[in-house]
Parts: sequence; structure tokens; C-alpha cells
Amino acid sequence: MNNNESTFIYLSSNGTQVKQLKISKKKIIIGLVVLIAAVVTTAKFSLDFVLDITQNSRIESLKKNNEFLKTRLDEMNNIVENITSQVAQIEKKDDELRMIMGVKELDEDIRNVGIGGATFEYQLSDENINTEYSVEVSDYMNKIQKLDREVKLELSSYNDLINTYKTKEDSIRHMPALNPVLSGRITSKVGVRVHPVLKVRRHHEGIDIAAKKGTPIFAAADGVVKLARYNGGYGKCVYIDHIYGFETRYGHMDKILARVGQKVKRGDKIGLVGKTGLAKGPHLHYEVRYKNEILDPRQYYFDDLELNKSVANR
Repeated sequence: MNNNESTFIYLSSNGTQVKQLKISKKKIIIGLVVLIAAVVTTAKFSLDFVLDITQNSRIESLKKNNEFLKTRLDEMNNIVENITSQVAQIEKKDDELRMIMGVKELDEDIRNVGIGGATFEYQLSDENINTEYSVEVSDYMNKIQKLDREVKLELSSYNDLINTYKTKEDSIRHMPALNPVLSGRITSKVGVRVHPVLKVRRHHEGIDIAAKKGTPIFAAADGVVKLARYNGGYGKCVYIDHIYGFETRYGHMDKILARVGQKVKRGDKIGLVGKTGLAKGPHLHYEVRYKNEILDPRQYYFDDLELNKSVANR
């Protein structure tokens, strides 16, 4: 027998058949190498397949995470923008209240100092989240911190206004803070204009608020009626003395509902819109004076319709 060959004997289960198979050691080695190579190759492809599935699953998970994050960022942006708008409205009301109560408005530098601060740098450490959103998140966090400081500043201002109101409560009731016509629009402002009836340039000492004939006219503040009658170009009109230097005048009324000497409260009905005197159409001519100095009424009453409605005694 050749020493380089190996003999394999095959015996059937019943012992009747005997087969011999001679294979050289070289072929055995080659066979083993091929078998091992096949096993390794199969294992590699199997591993690659498993890894590929795992990777695809992870990519899909990352996509879903990023989509979720983008949706939340969009929602956050909408909320931040909405709150920013509301804070701006609060700041506007703050300025109006300060003006009406004779309190100095917050200086722009004070507002900037009050809402300023260090930049907030937000780092996303979660590896499942696309880091390209970290800048967006940082921006929103900065906006939220800014809003937080603005709200604190407005709360401080609110407390100041409350304290001021308590000390000036009586005089504030006599300031013309109510829009005298709830459902009207301004058609003419204070200043030089061409008179609609006389067709000459002259100074307009109040504002004209157009409204339907018969629309209620309300007292802008507490006071005493000093005039209630037909008065030349004013037509049927009412003058109210508000005691602390303010006086309001209401002209072109269709009907006067107040009398001289009557004490009125802010929101009391004093007349109805008309077009008596020098007027082309139904409207209220409304004036505000302080120690006989002509003022712009728009600087004293609130534009908030619901607030005006809540005060008016309809």
C-alpha cells in the first residue's frame, strides 16, 4: 500500500457488501482546505447578511428618531413664536398702562438688560439623534430662556403698576381710558385738515369716530357733566370735567342722555351717535384736554374691544 494514500472501508449494515475507497493524503488536505474555506465563506456571508439587516434596522430607527425630533422641533418653534407674540402684546399693554397711570415707560435699555443673557449651548449627546439639529435646539433654548427673562421683567413691572394703581386709584378713575364708542372706526385724527363741510383748512381738535346713528356713547372716565346742549358746530354735545385736570368733549350727538351737574362713572351712557352741527354723516367728534391743552385721545384709551365692552354700562 502506498503510504501517501489512505484507505476507507465501507461495510453495509447487513455485512453483505464491502467497498474500499483509496484517497491520497494530498486530496484529503485539499478537501479539508476547501471545506474550511467553504465554512469560513459561508460564515462571512451569513455574518455580513446579519450585520446588513442590523444596520438597515438601525438606519430605519435613526430615520424615525430624526423625523420625530423634527416634528417636535417644529411644534416647539410654533409654541415659541406664539408665546413671543403674546409677550409682545403684554409689553404693549404694559406701556399703555404706564402711560395712562402717568408712570414712565420702561426704557428700551432696561428691557434689553432685563432680557439679555449668555448664549445657551445645547449639545445633543444621544447618538440616536442627528446632531445637525443641535444648532436648532440651542436656538430654541435661547429663545425660551429669553422669554423666561421677559416674563419675569413683565411680572416685576406688573407689581410696580399695581402698587402705583393703589396709590393713584382715585385719580386713575378720572383718566379718559375708555373708548367712548365700542363699534366705530376713526375717520379723522387730531391735526390740520380740510374741514369736510366748510372745505377750509383748520385744526381738528379731536378725533372723529364713524358709527351708525343711534350707537351708544359712553363716558371715558369718572367726572361731572359741565355742558349738555346744542353748541354751534359741535351740534348736540356733552362736556365732562374729570376733576384732576382732564376734560372730554363729545360732539354731533343725535340725542343727549346726560344733564349738567350729573356725576357720571366711566362707562355710563351719555348720548347717541348722530350728525348734528357741522357734520356730513353720523359720527362722534371726541376730544381730550388736560388743563385746556389739546391731547390725542388715542394715547389714553385702550384698543382692546373686549376690555372696553367689560367696562361700558350697556
